Amino acid sequence: MLKYLSSDEQFRFSNLQGKLAQLLISQTEQEELSALVSKAQKSAAERSQAIESVRQLIADNAIEIQSVFSAEVIARAAAGTVAPRARAAKGKSLPKVAKTSNRSEQVLIQVKLDKSAGAPSRYKKGQKLGKFVSRNFKQLDAAGQLVENLLKYATPLGKTYFSTPEGKAELEAFAQFVHKTPVNS
Repeated sequence: MLKYLSSDEQFRFSNLQGKLAQLLISQTEQEELSALVSKAQKSAAERSQAIESVRQLIADNAIEIQSVFSAEVIARAAAGTVAPRARAAKGKSLPKVAKTSNRSEQVLIQVKLDKSAGAPSRYKKGQKLGKFVSRNFKQLDAAGQLVENLLKYATPLGKTYFSTPEGKAELEAFAQFVHKTPVNS
């Protein structure tokens, strides 16, 4: 939450929290602390709304990531080596990045139902299936709607891939795995 405050506000917030912890905080300082918390929460909510607006705009206009970012930038972002930035201007090129043809790096489904848990559960193209299934995937197996529920969490790449005959077959095989496989306790 502190990331939504300026550095001066973060410093003041820490000071006020320290006073609160030691029970040395005045009524005015408590109100100031409450105002800082409210400001951070408001900023976080506004950011979430802005992100959702952008997502909706992208969905409404069927914008694909390749229209916004170059393949090289997408590959570097996927590898975690650089944050994505807009396409290079005409006449300028971005540094070349080795293309990854490794199917295991193509995330098709990403699910995180329990917000307090760790990383989301992911299914990658051509992924080898193990002895157990994640709790996130297992929770989607309800009322005979597993395939439909999995598609709700498909990445844009996954939605495209699952619309092909090969993708439909892989999705069905993964759904059978989720349905039949126990959760690792």
